[in-house]
Amino acid sequence: MLLNRVDFYYLCVMSKINLVGQKTLLKELDTKITSGRIAHSYLLSGPTGVGKLSVAIKFAERILCSKLNRKELETISAQQKINGLTHPDLHFVYPVNTNSKVKSKATSKHFLKEWREAVKENPYITLSQWLEKIEIANKKGNISVNEAEEINKIMSLKSYEGGYKVMIIWMAENMNTECANKLLKLIEEPSAETVFLLLTENLSAILPTIKSRCQKINIPPIDASEIAESLIINGLADNESAYNIANMSGGSYFSALSILNSDSSGVNFELLFVEWVRLAFKVKTSKVAVGDLVLWSEKVSKLPKDIQKQFFVFALEVFRKSMLKNYKSNTYKEEFKDKSFNFEKFSPFIHNNNIVELYEEVNKAIYELNRNGNPKIIVTDLSLKLTRLIHQKPSIIDE
Repeated sequence: MLLNRVDFYYLCVMSKINLVGQKTLLKELDTKITSGRIAHSYLLSGPTGVGKLSVAIKFAERILCSKLNRKELETISAQQKINGLTHPDLHFVYPVNTNSKVKSKATSKHFLKEWREAVKENPYITLSQWLEKIEIANKKGNISVNEAEEINKIMSLKSYEGGYKVMIIWMAENMNTECANKLLKLIEEPSAETVFLLLTENLSAILPTIKSRCQKINIPPIDASEIAESLIINGLADNESAYNIANMSGGSYFSALSILNSDSSGVNFELLFVEWVRLAFKVKTSKVAVGDLVLWSEKVSKLPKDIQKQFFVFALEVFRKSMLKNYKSNTYKEEFKDKSFNFEKFSPFIHNNNIVELYEEVNKAIYELNRNGNPKIIVTDLSLKLTRLIHQKPSIIDE
């Protein structure tokens, strides 16, 4: 039985790999396939929690299904394999390191079972969650030259099912230089019907020569209404809570779940944020406040790493909404449970003369935490920078 184009599209893009939102992007990617414009390499970039991995798997699904001539049984069979992450022509590479079981030359194939389990449980998995899963939380995950050799072997073979081969490289910014250079040669001289999908949260960490040879796809923030709808449908929050959480998430489903779970983790992000900015304000007039800010940083640095990152994503969203409020371009009214914190009075301190640097510094802290940097140093350094940035005056253009 042959499927019409619409039925075939929905059969291919709907699967058990959960993806919240991104419908417009998926249709754009579908157009590339149906028009026969499948490139050999793509670079998908975006912040934590917007669905890069899920989008990549959906895109790979469409590519692998495109050679099946819309035959229903073959398409369903391929989709089932992709859902289980067992399709023989869909391959994954991800940061790894040695552990108690893998003593040397660790590559992705040594952790395939754990990878399948982790992604099926949570397609929005973070790097630190993954490293904890494979019991190397105290080491830096990396993609080594040994991995490049494995990629070369896999992608030089013919496809098992007579169509495309797709290689998804998750957290590609963790490739070391030697690996990146070897991958560059594969991208420059690809075998027929091979597709590389590189995923990154830090575009600047990717070699310029690799970036120049990939089609770039930006994964945008998820619409707040789609995040709220998912929370409601999955029974995670009531309507009011779902929309409040979605508005605070910054378009990140990971952040939405983090905010939702902050109470159960015993961490109140709002309270932490209010303490943080109040201490930052006090530093200018009180030497004691410097010590208090360092103590606050020590407290945060002792939290689980994912909670630290979730908090900073939360802080970024408060800064963003403050900026919008300051420039009267947003009708959303921020509500903090702590009524002593006046969002209206706080927002003018976030303006065009500090918002960019605030974003850069907070994202840098998240990046360093991902790379297993010292949390105490990272959080303290960011806190001291906040004291400077929050006291900067707006540019004249703002007045």
